[in-house]
Amino acid sequence: MRRLAILLVALVLAGTAGAGTISITISQTTRVEDGNLSVDVKVGNSGDEAALSVTPVLRFGDKEVRGKGKASLAPNTSFEESLTIPVGTLGEGRWPYRLAVDYTDQNQYPFQALQTQTAIIGSPPPAKVAVPAIKSEEIAGSGTLAVTVKNLTADTRTAKIAVLVPEGLEAVEPNREVTLEGWKEAVLEIPVTNRTALVGSRYPVFVATEYDDGPVHQAVVAQGIVSVAASESFFTRNRRLLWIVAGAVVLAWLVFVATRAMRS
Repeated sequence: MRRLAILLVALVLAGTAGAGTISITISQTTRVEDGNLSVDVKVGNSGDEAALSVTPVLRFGDKEVRGKGKASLAPNTSFEESLTIPVGTLGEGRWPYRLAVDYTDQNQYPFQALQTQTAIIGSPPPAKVAVPAIKSEEIAGSGTLAVTVKNLTADTRTAKIAVLVPEGLEAVEPNREVTLEGWKEAVLEIPVTNRTALVGSRYPVFVATEYDDGPVHQAVVAQGIVSVAASESFFTRNRRLLWIVAGAVVLAWLVFVATRAMRS
């Protein structure tokens, strides 16, 4: 049995500009025993506005269990809950799981804080595949995550990549498979669409990379941050280019007029 303690802070703007903030913190202790993954979770709110309908959710593979939660979580308060999900017999290695906290603001607008980590079975060696970079442009309607995956050995490895985003955002084709030659790296571009996330919010996003190293199952989890910006129109987004084009047209017209005047 292995215990793992983790802390996550997810900052989300609650409501419109000038409103308060809800800052959800998640600390957890994880253990695997008797074919079950158990997580003792403590959920807090370090913001200045209460979070409503706060419910922790544990996911492993395609299985999910929801906690009892709390109807209202006032600023600078917390609650604790234990979640257990059956995982069967896991071999030695690292196995990813997700812990989310669903909640709403005072306007009943839904949010989700997401955490992804690994449960450790036995004493596996360090993983030999890494995710050294997760780069994101601001999500204004849509955007792209650029995920770098690197092989840290001379052996060719095939890894499964999963990009995990909280509800409110949607990753297009988030599950990929990549073959990495020795010492090589690959950059995967994952389109992300804003479905319901509020402008000004910042969300942790995660990349889980899994592969088998002989009898040992390895998983590496990396974290990035996505910022949600206001959607821009074509004219706003290309304002500078349009000014340059307009200036060029005016200049061409002036040259034409001046040329005609000189000929006359």
